[in-house]
Amino acid sequence: MTPLKLHEAAIRDWEHKVHALVDWQGSPAGPKIETSPSGPLRDWIIGVKDIIDVEGIPTCCNAPFVPALPARKNAEIVQKFISLGATVLSKTVTTTFAYFDPGPTRNPWNLNHTPGGSSSGSAVAVACGMVRLALGSQTVASVNRPASFCGVVGFKPTYDRLPIKGVFPFSPSVDTLGYFTRTVLDAQQAFTSLVGLPETSGTTPIRVGVTEDLYVEPAEEEMLLSLRNVCRQLEISGLEVIPCQLPSFCDEAQEHHWSLVAAEAAISHEKLFAKYGKSYPPKLRDLILRGQQITSSQMQVIDSHRKNLQTRLKVFLEEFDLLITPSAPGAAPVSIDTTGDPRFSLLWTYAGFPTLTLPADLSRNGLPLGIQLVSNPYKDHELLSAGLTIERIISFPSMPI
Repeated sequence: MTPLKLHEAAIRDWEHKVHALVDWQGSPAGPKIETSPSGPLRDWIIGVKDIIDVEGIPTCCNAPFVPALPARKNAEIVQKFISLGATVLSKTVTTTFAYFDPGPTRNPWNLNHTPGGSSSGSAVAVACGMVRLALGSQTVASVNRPASFCGVVGFKPTYDRLPIKGVFPFSPSVDTLGYFTRTVLDAQQAFTSLVGLPETSGTTPIRVGVTEDLYVEPAEEEMLLSLRNVCRQLEISGLEVIPCQLPSFCDEAQEHHWSLVAAEAAISHEKLFAKYGKSYPPKLRDLILRGQQITSSQMQVIDSHRKNLQTRLKVFLEEFDLLITPSAPGAAPVSIDTTGDPRFSLLWTYAGFPTLTLPADLSRNGLPLGIQLVSNPYKDHELLSAGLTIERIISFPSMPI
C-alpha cells in the first residue's frame, strides 16, 4: 500500500473520533504527489497547523468569528517542505489563535483526555498515522506538551532556526516553529533536509545531565518514576548520567515569560481585538487585557533578565552533552476543556533553546509519558543525533489502539 493510501486509511479509522484535521472532505494529495518535485522528502505526507499559511486555503486559527480569506501564498516553511518533495494533505486543528482555549481535537489514547495544545491537531494526526509529519508552533509548550500527551516525537528547534514568515504571530520574541513525527529518525531527516546538513546515524552522548526541578511545582510521581527509569536504562547502556540543579536565576522565568507573551499578544491582536474582542474566548481575552497593562519599563526588565538567563544557561549546559527533564507534569489530564500545564517547557521557550520530546513510558491508565531533551542553542543537529541514540535505548513501541 502506498504512503498516501496508508494515511487515508488512518484518516478513515480515526478522524471521526479525534477531529485532528480542519474541514476534512477527502484527500487532494494524490494529484499533488504526482507533480511534486523530487527531493529528500518525496512522498512525505504532511499536515500544517492552521495558523500557518497554505496557498488557497484560509488560515482560520480556530477563530470562526474572524473572517478569513484564502492565503495568497504558502508560508516560507510550507514552501520549503514542498520544494523538498513533501505534499500537504490538510490543515490541522489548533486551539484558538494558538492559546489555551481548546478546539475539538481529542487524545487518541483516550478520547476523554486532552491532546494538549496548542498544536493539538498536529500531534494527534501524527499519533494516528494520518500524516508522516505535522507542523506546529511553540510560544510556551505547544509542541513539547502535545507530543508528551500523545506519545509522539516533538521537536522545537532553536528560536529563529526555522522561518516564521507566513505564520500568524502570537509573541514574536519567542514564537518558534517545530513539528511532530513518529520517530527521531524522521525528525532528523526533516531537519537536515530543511537546513542542508548531513544526516548521522546517532551520536552517543557521554555526559547526560538530569534534573527534576525547573523552579516550578514538581512533576507528578508517575512522571518522575518514568524519568528515573529512563536514566537507569541510559546508565546500563554506558552513558554517564549526572543529577544537576539549574541556576537559581531560572526562578523568575515563569513570571517574566507570561508577561512577555501577554504584552506581545496584545500587540499582535490589537486590530482584531478592537473589532472582535467580545467574541474572543475567555482565556485569550484575559491574557490580552493583561498584556495591555504591561509597561515599557516592565518589558525592559524582562529583556534584561532573558539575556542574562540565556548567558548563564549556555554556560551551565556546556557541562553536558544534553539535559533531560520531564516534558509535562504527567499524563494527559482527564478533560477536554483544558490543554494541560505548560510549565516544564516554558523555561526553554523563554530562553530560545532547542528541545526534543520523546515518548518514554505509559501511565497506569495507559496514557503516554514523555521526556524532554535540551541542548544549547544551534546544537539542534547534535540534539537530534543524541535523541536517536536515546530513542533506541528506551524503545517505545506502543501506538494508540
